[in-house]
Amino acid sequence: MNIKFNAEKRELGRKSDLKNIRNRGYIPAVIYGEGKTGINISLEEITFLKEYKKTIGEMVFFDISVDGKKYTTIIKDRQFNPLTHRLTHIDFQQLHKGKAITLNVPLKYTGEPSGVKSGGSLEILVRELEISCLPKDIPEDIVVDVSKLEIGDAIHLQDVKLAGLDTKMPKDTPIVAVRAPRREEELEKEKEEEAEEKAEEAEAEESAE
Repeated sequence: MNIKFNAEKRELGRKSDLKNIRNRGYIPAVIYGEGKTGINISLEEITFLKEYKKTIGEMVFFDISVDGKKYTTIIKDRQFNPLTHRLTHIDFQQLHKGKAITLNVPLKYTGEPSGVKSGGSLEILVRELEISCLPKDIPEDIVVDVSKLEIGDAIHLQDVKLAGLDTKMPKDTPIVAVRAPRREEELEKEKEEEAEEKAEEAEAEESAE
């Protein structure tokens, strides 16, 4: 998804200047480009938040126009007021054609697992994945089909197609699983504990002999 915004260029100043910008209804931000000094800008808060809130949980590209020049970017970092939770600052990362970038992409789980139909519960262990790729290969999300999962099954990262995408996360990392109903889990745990106790007793008897 691409969202277009106009931004005003701003000069670096004192902290009070940032406060004045926010009081005027704008969000201070910086566009960072590889090997270049950041471009300090401000975005109209109401307009930006109206569109931004629609995109939460999605991979979004922001086309920002500053003094007639367009910058295609993604959000790299955000700062919030700890008391009011108001968005107070944004770091945008400019995308450069032919140069790889590292970013987080959401995992989108689809389908209803067979194990859930049988009474199990779906447990999502990883909601987004850090990847490195060229701008042209950035996906809006990574789709994971969970419909075939039975109770006790899990999908690991190595089971997901990541064509053209690199990640440092270990391939054997479980990302989603279907857990047994709670009572069954408790019974399994009791069986495991009983087996451990019997094994310890047997070792103690052998040692005594």
